[in-house]
Amino acid sequence: MAASDWIQRRRLEVQERLAVVERRLAEVRIARGEWTDEEHDPEGFTLTFEWQEAEGTRNSYLAELSELHTADDRLATGRYGICEACGAAIPEAQLELRPARTVCVACAGRRRR
Repeated sequence: MAASDWIQRRRLEVQERLAVVERRLAEVRIARGEWTDEEHDPEGFTLTFEWQEAEGTRNSYLAELSELHTADDRLATGRYGICEACGAAIPEAQLELRPARTVCVACAGRRRR
């Protein structure tokens, strides 16, 4: 499978998951209705928690879609699969798992330390 296929496959997965989250956010909006008093509404805290969790997930998916767009740009310019930290080739297995990857596992591990 080619790199462009990995990127496209992951993009479709993320878009599907994003659509689920968007539907959940719409459901929470409806459930909240005109509600404004979280302290006295027994469902208030639960709805706020669900909203925050869904928004966080939504933002993560949007960020990943942006990273995948950048991966397309790197592919077009011949920089895809090259570690931005050390300049070594990122193994295909790593790219297949995370097509938006910009650093190899070794460099990613050094960044976490």
